[in-house]
Amino acid sequence: MVAVLGGIGGGMMFTSLMMGFTGIDSYIIRATGLLIATSGSVVAARRFLARGLANIRLVLFTGVPYALFAVIGALTAAYVKQNLGEVGEAAIRVSLGTIVLVVATLMLFGGGRAQSPEIKNVDGFSQKLRLGMSYWEESLGKVVDYRVSRASVAVLVFCVAGFLSGLFGIGAGWAIVPTFNMIMLVPLKVAAASSSVLMGLGDTAAVWQYIKGGAIFPLLAVPCLTGSILGALIGARIMIRVNARFVRWIIIAIMYGAGLKLFLNGIIRLINL
Repeated sequence: MVAVLGGIGGGMMFTSLMMGFTGIDSYIIRATGLLIATSGSVVAARRFLARGLANIRLVLFTGVPYALFAVIGALTAAYVKQNLGEVGEAAIRVSLGTIVLVVATLMLFGGGRAQSPEIKNVDGFSQKLRLGMSYWEESLGKVVDYRVSRASVAVLVFCVAGFLSGLFGIGAGWAIVPTFNMIMLVPLKVAAASSSVLMGLGDTAAVWQYIKGGAIFPLLAVPCLTGSILGALIGARIMIRVNARFVRWIIIAIMYGAGLKLFLNGIIRLINL
């Protein structure tokens, strides 16, 4: 529920917490985390699309580089698992811990997000794509029209976000939402809703690489998916009516704790090798 409201995806929170505080093999955790990110996003996306809150043009445009590099990331994860052994496991934990801490810090000090950013000039490439749309803002009681800018820069960000999502099984809402909102200047609610739809589209392609590798363990995946889907349904309903930023502090606290634990676990493993 909290992940949907924050637009970061359940995979980020699940993967970092499970890898930081359990001894389960990280490949299984990352596979389950990606499955959770996919399922939770798909469930939430249905409502966002039905209400016109998600920008389908934006999702389809950014979904191509995101999905492609998510698959590449998942294939890289399989290579690390098969060829690097304990060194690869430790490196994954240190890397993911670092990413989680960086993301939490960006969320803490990244106060530049705006509910409805103002765009003075739209570049020629973005204007040709015609990605802007409109949505009903319930808190204002009116239709809000918006435009989209800097599409060419955003494509590069989505390539990196997709790769990290597939490699670490974390989803990439933590990167997608600020990219939509702060780079492309999409309203925050639309950014968070479009993020859920995009992860449901892109991470579905990546999760099949983990399924082929036998990393989905049903006794772990089924109860986790059940909780994720229920939370996504609740979060999607709440998000329509509230300011999505109020959960920021909860997410930051969780991510700092999990990121620090992950980083220390990875360092200890490397020292003991």
